Order: sequence, then structure tokens, then C-alpha cells
Amino acid sequence: MRLASSLLALAAAGFLAGCTEKDCTQEIAIQKATDLTTRIEALATSDPAKVAGIAPRLQSLSRMIAGGDDDLTATCKALDEMLAELAK
Repeated sequence: MRLASSLLALAAAGFLAGCTEKDCTQEIAIQKATDLTTRIEALATSDPAKVAGIAPRLQSLSRMIAGGDDDLTATCKALDEMLAELAK
């Protein structure tokens, strides 16, 4: 899915700046984004309606990542929330 691939690309690019957060490092955030992308791609084939339903939230998350915010804790929290939503 194009949005999922874009999300991963933005995550990788957006997290290039250093961060001193202990709860969410650059590596952890990238791994969460990778996990989310994998789940979205799998869901796109099994339940495209669900992906369509969460698309606005995915776009918001992509904008957060693209914004290059140095607050990785907020980014990790948003990624965790999305991963939890997809696990339902």
C-alpha cells in the first residue's frame, strides 16, 4: 500500500535527527514504524475497508513524522496507539 510505504519512508527520514529521549530512541521509533507498515500492508489485502477507515489517522501520523518533531515520545505513543488499534 502506498500510504504504508510512505509512512515508513517518512519515519526513516524524520528520525535522522538525534534525540536524547530514553523512552523512545530513534531506533525504537523506526522499528515501530516498520511494524506498523507491515501490519498495514497485511491488512490492506485481508481487510481493505479497515485500512480505509483508519486512513485519516494514518495520514495524520505521517504528517507528524514528516514534520520532523524532535519529540519522539509523542511519535512513539502515536505509533503504539495505531499498532494497538490494528491488533483489535
